[in-house]
Amino acid sequence: KCCTDRKEASKGGKPERKSVTAGSAYDGKKRAISIGYHAKGDDAERFDKAFESNDLKAFVALLSSQQPIESFEERMHPWAEDPRTVGALAGTQLAILASTAEKDNPLGKDEIREAGGIPPLVEFLRSDQTDRVQTAVVALSFLTAECKGNAQAAYQAGAMPLLMKHLDSEVAGMRAAAATTLRNICVESDDYRRQFVELGGIEGLVKQLLVAPDPALNQADVQLEAVLNLEDVIENEDGTLIEAYAKRALAAGAEAKLRQLTKSEDEEVRGAAEEVIEALRRAG
Repeated sequence: KCCTDRKEASKGGKPERKSVTAGSAYDGKKRAISIGYHAKGDDAERFDKAFESNDLKAFVALLSSQQPIESFEERMHPWAEDPRTVGALAGTQLAILASTAEKDNPLGKDEIREAGGIPPLVEFLRSDQTDRVQTAVVALSFLTAECKGNAQAAYQAGAMPLLMKHLDSEVAGMRAAAATTLRNICVESDDYRRQFVELGGIEGLVKQLLVAPDPALNQADVQLEAVLNLEDVIENEDGTLIEAYAKRALAAGAEAKLRQLTKSEDEEVRGAAEEVIEALRRAG
């Protein structure tokens, strides 16, 4: 599956992976966004100029913009709200660039961080504007994927506790993207992982193992990502079990939910669930 995209890492290490719920959400949007929205004002003009020159610092400078956007010609993202301001649109463009970085520009994620993009995106998480919050979660899910520098920058900017509350979001995609962003952050440091666990992160991940289907998402992809996120938190990079965290997952009811997932019609979901059950047995 392209959405799981697991790639072999260094010998003895765990495979790298990208968010299955983020997946190809922005396919075809990189260029269409330049003509796909309607807005008037100086910031809209600045955005268009930044788009034409791919000026990351200009996009970052525009993140604070509250200039309204009138409309879009098509929906920007499968589940996130369309940007309502040029600031949120700038955040969306950074998310698009991060989503295509592996293919188009391997250093793109680092360049967004170096342009100062991480702290203001984390600040979006504190906003009372839903589009800004959702834009931040989507952008950070791409930016922190397999990018230690960005994961560290997000943590240092205070992202972890802000993302935690979205594990219970009413929007399925938001829950999944927040969970994977948290996973991306906490696997980069034992201290980050410890704080995640102390904040109730394992319990939050266990809750996501069995959720109602959402028409905007592929249910098997959502289930697979939930299982992999839990696995990555209870195991070290070399695949060894962190017994205390595994026991915490067991106490939260992980085994019963995983057993239900072993009955999934999707082979990858079944296999991943069986693998995590086997790991949890070592802690039982």
